[in-house]
Amino acid sequence: MRRARWAMLALALCGCATRPLSPPPAGPRELVLSIRAIGTSIAPAQPRQAVATLLDLPVPDHRSIRVALDLFTTEMRADIQQSLTRSARYKNLIDRVLNEYKLPKALAYLPVIESAYLPRLTSRAGAHGIWQFMPETAREYGLRVDWWVDERADPDRSTRAAAAYLQDLYREFHDWPLALAAYNAGSTRIHRALDETGSTTFWRLMELSAIPHETRGYVPTFFAAILIANDAASYGFRMADPVNDEVKHVEVDGPLSLRFIAQTANIDEGLLRDLNPALRHGIVPPGKTRIVIPTAAGPTIEARAATLKNDDRIVSVCAYRVRKGDTITRLARSLGVARKTILAMNGLSAKAHLRRGESIYLPVRAHALAAGGM
Repeated sequence: MRRARWAMLALALCGCATRPLSPPPAGPRELVLSIRAIGTSIAPAQPRQAVATLLDLPVPDHRSIRVALDLFTTEMRADIQQSLTRSARYKNLIDRVLNEYKLPKALAYLPVIESAYLPRLTSRAGAHGIWQFMPETAREYGLRVDWWVDERADPDRSTRAAAAYLQDLYREFHDWPLALAAYNAGSTRIHRALDETGSTTFWRLMELSAIPHETRGYVPTFFAAILIANDAASYGFRMADPVNDEVKHVEVDGPLSLRFIAQTANIDEGLLRDLNPALRHGIVPPGKTRIVIPTAAGPTIEARAATLKNDDRIVSVCAYRVRKGDTITRLARSLGVARKTILAMNGLSAKAHLRRGESIYLPVRAHALAAGGM
C-alpha cells in the first residue's frame, strides 16, 4: 500500500477521542455502526492504559484505532487481506529475527502498513523494500544500496536492519507509539515536536497536529493491523500458514546474469529474480556473491560455479581496460548510456577521472559481448 493512503487516513483520524476497546464485533456492519456511534469530541487520551496485550505488545485505548479498523474492514479490506496473505512467506523469517533482537512479535505486522510485504515497492519519497528504508538510513544500518544491489529489497538483510533500527528507536524513546512514529517520520522530527509542545506521548502529538498527517495515521493503523492479525477470523479475514521456501544460498563469481544461471540450472528466471530481489538489474555484481536458489538446483550451480562467469554471454556488463583518451563522458556517448550509469556502476564520484590501464565496468549489449566485446 502506498504511504499516501496513510496520509489520507490520518485526516479521518484527526480529532479522535479516547474510548474503550470492546471485543471485535461479529462482522463489518456491526463494526461500522459501533464506529459511527462513537462521538467526535476530544477526550483526554489514555494511551498508557492498555486494554489488552495482544501479540506481546500493549494495544492503547484510543478511538483512532477503531477508525482504522473500520476502514480496514470496509474500504481497504481487499488490500489488508492481500497483505496478510503475503505475510505468510516472510512470517517465520521475521519472527526469528525479532526474537533474536528481543523485540515484540507484533512488529512482524508493521509491513502490513509499510509495504504490504512487497520487496520491490518504492514510495514517492524513495523508501524501498518490505520495511521501506530510505537510502541513507539503510546504509547507516549496514545495507548495501548502489547500482548493482539494493539490500532494502532483501527480506533477510532488511529485516535485520529494521530490527536493529526499531530496537534503537525504542531505547531512545522508551515508548512504542513514539518509536513507531519516529520510524515513520524520523526521530529528529518527533523530538522536536515533543520539545515544542511539552507533550510526552504520541497521542497528544496527534491531537495537537504537531506531527505530519501521514505519521498521525501510521501508528493507529499499525495497532489496527495487529488487532486484526491477532483475531483475523473475528474480523472476517483469513491468515495463511507460514511458508518456508525450499531454497539454499550458493556463492558465485560475478558479474553474472540471473538469466544465464536460470538457463544453466533449468530454473524459471522469474522465480530466480523473485528469490533475489536485491539484484537491481538481474545481474550478480563483481566479486563473490551469495545468491538464493531453489534447493533442487543446488548441485548443478555448485558444480559449475567456477566456470559460470566465463560462459555467460547474456550479462549486460563487462570489464573494460581504460585506454588513452578515454573519458567517462566519451564512453557513455559511444555506448548510448547515461554518464551517471557508468559512475554508479563503478562507485565513482561525479568528478572522477579515469586512469589509463585501470579496469572499470561498462554496460554493453549482449551481441557485443558475443562478438568479443570491448
